Amino acid sequence: MASEKQKTSHTPKLPKKLSIETLDHLENHGEYAALEITGSDLTDQAASTVLFEEALLHRTILTGSRLPKLRLLDVRLKACDLSGAFLEEARFRRVEFIDCRLLGVQMLSSQLDDVVFKDCNLEGAVFASSQTKGLHFKNCNLRNVSFEEAKIGGTIFWKCDLTNADLRNTTLQKADFRGSIINEMQVSAKDMQRAIISPTQAIQVVSLLGVDVLDEEV
Repeated sequence: MASEKQKTSHTPKLPKKLSIETLDHLENHGEYAALEITGSDLTDQAASTVLFEEALLHRTILTGSRLPKLRLLDVRLKACDLSGAFLEEARFRRVEFIDCRLLGVQMLSSQLDDVVFKDCNLEGAVFASSQTKGLHFKNCNLRNVSFEEAKIGGTIFWKCDLTNADLRNTTLQKADFRGSIINEMQVSAKDMQRAIISPTQAIQVVSLLGVDVLDEEV
């Protein structure tokens, strides 16, 4: 069983009182701090190096937006939609995504520190070449997600569906897959070294590595 230290990330540090605002556009190098943003439609926005700090985003739509180098520091997102968003080279620290849609979101070459995804749909998301620390996925759809060449050692996958996830050339040391569906993952024996699995998952891992397990011939 994972230690309490492994299970607990640093949660966002939010002020007790936040100014409530509605945004209709984002600007390059825009900074949005100590805000509660609810019901904003930011579909197809294009802005670079945007910063949200000590903020709560609720039912905010960012589908298809291109926000390279997006920075989130002490931010909680609830019931938001970032499907198809392009967030290359993002920098997230102490961030929670709760009940969010992130279908096909692109987070290539990103840095994710103390980030939690809970009850989120990330099918087809791309985290390729990213680096993480304290990354947790809880009850998430991670089907067809790509972590190729990412460094996600120590990541906790709890009750997630990783069917057909691409973990080739990925650093998985102490990544914990117990309780998750790992059928048809794309991964090598070298990649799986030092990863954590349950006894019931061992047969699945052997199958993933191309080994046939048969009953002893009589």
